Amino acid sequence: MGKNHSGDAGAKPVDARVARRRQDAIGRRLRQMYDDVVNESIPDEFLSFLEQADERDPPSQKKSADGAGANGTEPVEAAPLGRAVKTEP
Repeated sequence: MGKNHSGDAGAKPVDARVARRRQDAIGRRLRQMYDDVVNESIPDEFLSFLEQADERDPPSQKKSADGAGANGTEPVEAAPLGRAVKTEP
């Protein structure tokens, strides 16, 4: 039960400790790559694009100071394909 196969039919079983060490190394590298991307600066052209999009938002979609929508509804975020998703307050 402690053995794992990598998905290849003819592959040798891998000891659970070896598999865990591999997964840990992959996880560390993925976290490092994610942190690098998160810490990149945002290009000025993209910031300008976002500002223009904010200016075009209809007033009914803008949030009030208390976080509710302009009509007093719960806050919503834009979702793909124009659908709205409720967010946790």
